[in-house]
Amino acid sequence: MALSLLARSCRSQVPLLKQAAKFSSFTVPARNSLLRNATVNNVFAQKVPKMEIMRKIATTQTLRSSGGGGHAMLWTVERGLSAGMLVIIPAALAFPSQALDALMSISMVMHVHWGLDAIVTDYVRPILVGNVVPKVTHALVLLFSVATLGGLFYIIYNDVGVAKAVRKLWAIKGQ
Repeated sequence: MALSLLARSCRSQVPLLKQAAKFSSFTVPARNSLLRNATVNNVFAQKVPKMEIMRKIATTQTLRSSGGGGHAMLWTVERGLSAGMLVIIPAALAFPSQALDALMSISMVMHVHWGLDAIVTDYVRPILVGNVVPKVTHALVLLFSVATLGGLFYIIYNDVGVAKAVRKLWAIKGQ
């Protein structure tokens, strides 16, 4: 509705633009079919820069935008994982097993990875620090996440397990 009102108001302004163009020394760009007859060729038009009268309104997604619905889907998955961790962590600590330890480790590493990635994306922007530093920091976040998950899997499969290690830490009494 707003676009139709804008189009109607622009059509009603064309006669005014034609009359204003007769008495002025600027040139109206002839890109739009509504303004095609509003071009003035006089001696002063070559010296004065062209002035754009109408602004284009885009109703489609721009090329510089962040993309389609991937971010909304990722946000939903992150929230689902966070809610699921409310069940996974107590279950893994209450009933220690390799499967629950692996599930808890994967969910915790994914949660931390997405958080650190969001921090890097928000605060290490190319406009502030150049193009190389954001790529390096994203790679470091990925390396940190892989190393953390590898270390947790090492504890799960070659040691007592994550949940049992946490229980042992809680069992330590102060002297």
